[in-house]
Amino acid sequence: EPSRTLKGYVVGLHQLTGTIVSTSTISRFFNHGFSIKGTLCKPNLIPYDKFRPENLERAVEFLLMISVFDRSRIKFGDEKHLKGAELFCRRTRRNIVTGEVPPIMTHPDFRNTYSIVGFCGIDCRTTPLRYTIAEGINDAENFAICIELAVIFGWLLPYDVVVLDRAAIHTGGENRILEDWLWDNFRIFVLLLPARTPEWNPIELVWNILVQRLQIFSLDLANSFGKHSLVVASQSILDSITHDDVEGCFRKCGV
Repeated sequence: EPSRTLKGYVVGLHQLTGTIVSTSTISRFFNHGFSIKGTLCKPNLIPYDKFRPENLERAVEFLLMISVFDRSRIKFGDEKHLKGAELFCRRTRRNIVTGEVPPIMTHPDFRNTYSIVGFCGIDCRTTPLRYTIAEGINDAENFAICIELAVIFGWLLPYDVVVLDRAAIHTGGENRILEDWLWDNFRIFVLLLPARTPEWNPIELVWNILVQRLQIFSLDLANSFGKHSLVVASQSILDSITHDDVEGCFRKCGV
């Protein structure tokens, strides 16, 4: 049982053999008894319907379709909810003299929630990322505006391929005609990911980079930004991401 705890192994061993060992003994066994450490890790969660026949068929069609495009013309998009906890909620070291855990001083509005609409690509004619950050949550109308601005400012170019998932924000409401509108007016092709395949979208790895770098971002600097410190810190991090960083995300996703 991969999710079994160390305590669970201690109890199970005692029930089977009568032997009593400590949890640290079990931990050493998993960490040093094999060539690969058997530590607990956070797994990917895979819904059962990922492997429905129709989803598998779409996956094959997607792979065949994307393989014919110039990868430098492929640009991936998605959204992310951004919370102050991702910047301010981090572990702090206990004072070894007093035993106290020092508090983290934050702006009173640190619980504000923001939404990012972002796109990434490796086309050297454009920046590696195009994004907007807004307070609250996004809807189909906001996403359509972000797409339109990406076209107006020349980030999405004729004969680019925009890859999106099948979320309602991309395919519902005003965006039911998004595919036709982009192709008919700008010769930009929209390709939809198969259901349940976020691991094929490099922008998800860009969001991971953002969260990891937020966790080591200077809190003194963040607090100096004032009310919207999370936004300013996120902008600073996203602006520092390079084409090479995005290229690495593409490779990890098999693009």
